[in-house]
Amino acid sequence: YTEEPPELAAILAELRDPDHGSRGMAALHHAAGKVLNDTRRYKEAIDHFKKGNQAAGHKFDLESYRRWVDATIETFTPELVASRAVYGNPSEVPVFIVGMPRSGTTLTEQICASHPDVHGAGELSKLRRIASGIGIGNRFDANISESLATITGDLAGALAEEHLAYLRERAPDALRIVDKMPHNFELIGLIGILFPNARIIHCRRDAIDNCVSCFVLQFNEAHGYSADLETLGLYYREYDRLMRHWDKVFPGRIFENRYETLIENQEEQSRRLIDYLGLPWDDACLRFFDRDGSVNTYSRWQVRQPIYKSSVKRWKNYESEIQPLIDALGDLAEV
Repeated sequence: YTEEPPELAAILAELRDPDHGSRGMAALHHAAGKVLNDTRRYKEAIDHFKKGNQAAGHKFDLESYRRWVDATIETFTPELVASRAVYGNPSEVPVFIVGMPRSGTTLTEQICASHPDVHGAGELSKLRRIASGIGIGNRFDANISESLATITGDLAGALAEEHLAYLRERAPDALRIVDKMPHNFELIGLIGILFPNARIIHCRRDAIDNCVSCFVLQFNEAHGYSADLETLGLYYREYDRLMRHWDKVFPGRIFENRYETLIENQEEQSRRLIDYLGLPWDDACLRFFDRDGSVNTYSRWQVRQPIYKSSVKRWKNYESEIQPLIDALGDLAEV
């Protein structure tokens, strides 16, 4: 039996106060869940995480999202992307790190950005703004084929140039500039048109671990899919379906970076990453946690530490409480 942390009593007392709005209740439940998780009281912890997500009340229209994924797969065929790739900018500067949130994107960026020729720009919203400007940025609007038809060679060239200038402002001399906005996995077709030589690193993690890691965080409305275990599992299947499509459209071009491989073989996998970027190896990439770079995500504390293995198969702590997630993931759940 571990001693009751003093902050837990304070949080639980606050939860009995009816004057906290739904946001306040959500934050308190998540705080209680974190303290209970840290003291290994997992059943109570997940109960608070569930209540926190319910209090936040985030909703997600999974059916509309599914239709959007269908439309994206139908529209961005290998033929279409190949015919449009001549429109883009041949620069090798842009690097996109994509994947589900909590899949190792921050860690991957930190390793790459420790290289003297690489600048880690963090999570940039620019690509989504460009996509929205040409009518393909709304992940609930399946009418993307008409919008895509309007992209002429001149427009694609101008958009790529604008995006490159935006990156260059951040690091005029860097050979590679990394954008680690995870949900750019939805826009890989656009990346392929604008930047046919861009590097795309796809961070993948054990599906159950990845989803549990999302569920226990207090995300905002944009991540509404993560507020319910079943919805989260079904959303993950859509993400996986779309990534499998991009691998067919861009065979051999997307580097899949498995979180567990990176944890197990840090140097070997880091060397592969830097090699994929087309750069010579630098030992600084092994000491990524010494960097002072800006990290403005939930992983802020973790990337200041050397690599730790405690997050692998962490979901087992919650196994009895997360069956709806495991069922929804289906064959993607490595039980």
